[in-house]
Amino acid sequence: MSSTAWRVSADVVWAGEDSVRLYNVESGAFQTLNPTGSAIWCLMAGGKDTTAIAEELTQRLAGGSREAYQEIAMDVEDFLRALAGQQMVVASVGEKADEGRHTGEGTDEAVSQGAEAGHR
Repeated sequence: MSSTAWRVSADVVWAGEDSVRLYNVESGAFQTLNPTGSAIWCLMAGGKDTTAIAEELTQRLAGGSREAYQEIAMDVEDFLRALAGQQMVVASVGEKADEGRHTGEGTDEAVSQGAEAGHR
């Protein structure tokens, strides 16, 4: 399985670590990730590619099991591809991964306001 590097879409504002909240300012799409999705997001935003994310999650969740790695790697790739379909992330071919616009707690207000505003 090849490894894909992803980056946060330039249109996405996000906040959180244990429960990441995403807001696409262009489309108006809002999403809250569960703890596993949040872990994947934070690792991706920190510059890890799909292989490194799967390896880290395999250590955290399955004690490094090689059997579990294969399933986790497929799930990570599927999850990030689904987010790409929602324009939350983009493949970063030949680019350094980007953290996007993660502005910490101040983003909570922007994300909340965006959710209230709905789609454009």
